[in-house]
Amino acid sequence: MEIIYGVCSWGLGHATRSLPVIRKLIREKNTVTVISNGRSLELLKKELTDTAEYRDIPDYPMLVSENTRQFLAKSMVYWPVFIKKIEDGLSQLQKILDKKHYDCIISDARYDMYSKKLPSFFISHQMRIMNPLHITMFEHAMERFNMFFFKRYVAVIVPDYKEDNLSGDLSHNLKRIDESQINYVGVLSDFTKRSMKKDIDYLISISGPEPQRSMLEEKLVSQTADLEGNVVITLGKAEKYSITRKNNLTTYSFVSKELREDLLNKAKLVVSRSGYSTIMDVAVVGTKALFIPTPGQIEQEYLSQYHNKLGTFHSVSQDAIHLKSDVKIASKKTGYTRDCDVNKTVDNIIRIISDKT
Repeated sequence: MEIIYGVCSWGLGHATRSLPVIRKLIREKNTVTVISNGRSLELLKKELTDTAEYRDIPDYPMLVSENTRQFLAKSMVYWPVFIKKIEDGLSQLQKILDKKHYDCIISDARYDMYSKKLPSFFISHQMRIMNPLHITMFEHAMERFNMFFFKRYVAVIVPDYKEDNLSGDLSHNLKRIDESQINYVGVLSDFTKRSMKKDIDYLISISGPEPQRSMLEEKLVSQTADLEGNVVITLGKAEKYSITRKNNLTTYSFVSKELREDLLNKAKLVVSRSGYSTIMDVAVVGTKALFIPTPGQIEQEYLSQYHNKLGTFHSVSQDAIHLKSDVKIASKKTGYTRDCDVNKTVDNIIRIISDKT
């Protein structure tokens, strides 16, 4: 089949979780054209090399706010921009479809990747979009918004389990969307759990948009001296590769996928942002975690609260982080105890696509 695979460029999580699906499609002799933008597109090119084709089409911006008042003000101007960006993306997609025959479209969280003439599939863990005030009326309205767009797709696929789930109310306990019409396929990650010696006491992963990334780096690096044991920090700075070692601390400016997989498998505890793809990575590898949501990213803040209540992972706000005491609390949490089979998840997705194409 000739397949278009659109990937949302909000962070790298959508790109990394798409990789095992795209690789499987390519192994099964399908031709895949990847559509994304920015760092996500660059990562996909690096990982897939010349096994796929690529198109650079920008998607819509992320709505980020530092407080509730700012969120409400930004929302007033965001949605017209959002709709305009969708129209732009659809227009560019149509130009691609006009030049070549395709059999289906798969979209990881890009509302601008679909066609009325082709079977189109939507992958997302956000059936409900949260707001900082948790106003029920707004959340129901966002469900209806999703319902409006989901009519364009022959199947909606959620990378989570229906029971014992990771995403909470983002994709469960829905009021307007019929959950029986959603395909819960299991978790997606580009990492594999491996049997390795756990010789890293704390793996601290610093990531996210600026200026919050640098603010988190300053806060955590200043507190690592209080930690006992082997500490590894990854800074998420791809501009210049460097490794520094001082006493019990090793710092990488950035790490490759292969090295990050090794570090995750060796770590007793991970300290990182609470993006959903990161949570799935940690769940697959089976390590415990301390999560620090990016300020203003409502989804991360919700997921942090959700797992705090479940007792799976400990979370704390960026302003309140006290590393020495918080890692002790995090180490006593259960972690995600369910066995996660990513290969089975990918097979579930491929089966859905095959059945409806």
